[in-house]
Amino acid sequence: MDKLLTVKEVAEYLRLNRETVLRKTRKGEIPAIKIGYRSYRFYKDQIDGWLSREVVAKGQAVSNNKTRKLDLPCYDLGVIKSSLSRREIYQDL
Repeated sequence: MDKLLTVKEVAEYLRLNRETVLRKTRKGEIPAIKIGYRSYRFYKDQIDGWLSREVVAKGQAVSNNKTRKLDLPCYDLGVIKSSLSRREIYQDL
């Protein structure tokens, strides 16, 4: 049987704030076992699985975004001309 992790241990493992772990656990985002009225415990295997699913989901969300490169007038050194207004910059969007 795997060792159960505490909220503090999961927070250290994920490098998150303890309150963030608790909030995500209460929302059901992080898989956990509720013990008693206010305590949670976590299986490390489930945390690793959740983490890998989150990374894949975030990667797909990023790759599905349609990004458009802005063609801004630049000086030879790549410095953007500051005389352009926002309207001129974003008129083609």
